[in-house]
Amino acid sequence: AGLVSTAAAVTLWPLFERVTTHHQAAKALLAVADLVEGMRSATGESDLPRLEEAARQKVEMARRAHAAMAKRPTGPARRARAFAELLIELERVLEIIERPFTEQRPVVRPGLAEGDRLVASVVAALRSSADVLTGGPEPDLHAIEVAREEHRAARDHWAAEQLRAGRPVEQVLDGLDFDDTLRVVSYLAFALGGNAITVAGARPDVGDTAVHVLRTIRTHLESPSTVLQGSLRVAIGLALAVWIARTFGFSHSFWIVLGTIQVLRSNAMGTGRTVLLAVAGNAIGVVIGGLFAAFAGNHPALMWAAFPIAVFGAAYAATTIGFMLSQAAFTINLIVVFNLISPAGWQIGLVRIEDLVVGALISLLVGLLLWPQGARRELARGLGSSYRGLAAYLDQGFDRVLGFQAASAADPARQIVVRARDRADEAFDTFLTERGVGSSDQETAALLLSSANHAILAGDLLGVIAGAMGYSGAGCADGAREVRGQVRALLGAYLGLADRLSLSHATEPESRVSAAALREAELNCLRRWHSDAEVGRGAMAVVMAGEWVQNLARLESDLEEAVSTVVEGARKPWWR
Repeated sequence: AGLVSTAAAVTLWPLFERVTTHHQAAKALLAVADLVEGMRSATGESDLPRLEEAARQKVEMARRAHAAMAKRPTGPARRARAFAELLIELERVLEIIERPFTEQRPVVRPGLAEGDRLVASVVAALRSSADVLTGGPEPDLHAIEVAREEHRAARDHWAAEQLRAGRPVEQVLDGLDFDDTLRVVSYLAFALGGNAITVAGARPDVGDTAVHVLRTIRTHLESPSTVLQGSLRVAIGLALAVWIARTFGFSHSFWIVLGTIQVLRSNAMGTGRTVLLAVAGNAIGVVIGGLFAAFAGNHPALMWAAFPIAVFGAAYAATTIGFMLSQAAFTINLIVVFNLISPAGWQIGLVRIEDLVVGALISLLVGLLLWPQGARRELARGLGSSYRGLAAYLDQGFDRVLGFQAASAADPARQIVVRARDRADEAFDTFLTERGVGSSDQETAALLLSSANHAILAGDLLGVIAGAMGYSGAGCADGAREVRGQVRALLGAYLGLADRLSLSHATEPESRVSAAALREAELNCLRRWHSDAEVGRGAMAVVMAGEWVQNLARLESDLEEAVSTVVEGARKPWWR
């Protein structure tokens, strides 16, 4: 009966909220896929506003469904994080399409067949990402990479042909910028597909498990790490609980240790709130269970009939009703079980409360002494470390593309930023579990995490451009130097964000990225290419570097408000 009741409690856990949010996200992905398809269709100009509005509505519905979830379903935290990032990336795709880099200039369409194939691969990946959220097969993300490489080669050829034909360099650059919007969307679609696969429950590659474990251990031995802090907090709390239970000889001392585990949270305020809920819940359970024991204690048949109901209530309440009532149900279950083993009446409930209070006070003491602010401060510091590492990684990538550093030069910058990002991910997972965290706070933190991933991807692609593709701005040194100056302004802005997130004094950057200066540098290189075919790859290196500077500058400007919100939360005292 106990096994059947436990199975029923698990089976009846209401997954409807998660299913609903997945279906809403799938509809949003399909609407965005239609919008991307409309970018290249013959009737795209007339249909684009309608498609943009439809996609915006679906994305907003998915966001509201996620924000309205009354209780987060149990499951791996990485899936919850991936879903939050997926929604952010959907909004970013909409923003890129609604505000393309060429919005203030006449549109020049290269009209490449390879561009159409890239659109087709992106649309297929978005639609497959919608399918995987509802139980379908995984999207083919490799197809996007293949199509993007073919499009890159075709774009280079198109620019060379247009310059040879005497087309003004301004129009050639406008054509390159027009297709750059599509390429940025393809990068986001790649990230969307990866997050959709994670949300659907894909398991990590078993072959990489050992490496992943070693990397994780090294990652969380560095500061700031909520994993290290949480482990130390729990270890010290349990050690203290075991010592007190043994020293003072409490009856059923295991309940002291159990009480310590049950109420200990990642911040002092959450621990204190949980202590009150636990004591109140157990008091309710003692009253109800004690009355039942007094009434049915001498009727074994009645006690046995109540047993599966008590087991079901204890198992079901833990994940659906709330912590206080789950504690009440657990205490009722204990009273029924102990009275079946050896009639003890309601007194066993008092022993339970006594041991729980001791364990709860231990947790409260540990919570007050060890990192009482919780995850919100460590999340800000972790994000600060991520963005500081990003600045170094992007600096390396741009220098390689622009020809100021050899493409083969070894640098640990990527490993450093990935470890910092992983620590920020874990801090975000802990942040999600803290009471009082609203949906807007979660979205703000998810935006900063998703943006960090986007910037890491940019650094990876800059490495590919300089390495596997062999581009170097050395062939157009003047343009490369001008773009490098804009890179310095960009990195200064990112370092300013990192300082603010680290709760340090942040100085205003000396200058901001100038789109006009970037465009002039790119035009000068295209003019040189027009007169000297040998400058071609150097000119395209400068153009691609300039495109990424614009993309990352837009990303940085979108983060100002989010950074201010996170910093404000991190500076609050622990009791607020």
